[in-house]
Amino acid sequence: MTLILFVHQDASLEGEALQKQMIESFGEKTIQMVHTFNALKHILKQPGGCDQEVYVLLAESPRRLQELFCLIDLLDGRRIVLILPDDAKTTVSKAHLFYPRFFTYINTAYDDLCAVLYKMTNTKTPIKEGKNGK
Repeated sequence: MTLILFVHQDASLEGEALQKQMIESFGEKTIQMVHTFNALKHILKQPGGCDQEVYVLLAESPRRLQELFCLIDLLDGRRIVLILPDDAKTTVSKAHLFYPRFFTYINTAYDDLCAVLYKMTNTKTPIKEGKNGK
């Protein structure tokens, strides 16, 4: 199972925080990083593999969400998780057009996101130090 993580190269701090959390939670071997729309488009045009991929798409701004929307036809039928810039009605409405398996917001700690991705990828949740009194 591969997690395809789209974090645009201009996402700066928001993108770095998400990348760090994903690598800590899932390891570098299961994550394919994508930083440009051309690279994402190239991956989406490749035949096969839909059943083995989960697309985690960071839209750190309304503009980025609109840019991702331009690729909606290529995303059809794929397992998508969206990270949205805000909870505005128009943002959430547009997010639903992607038919995502899950969406969350950029200002969260990503714990729920990781829990959903563990289930989607059939990955066991890592045991973190400090839990259960250890």
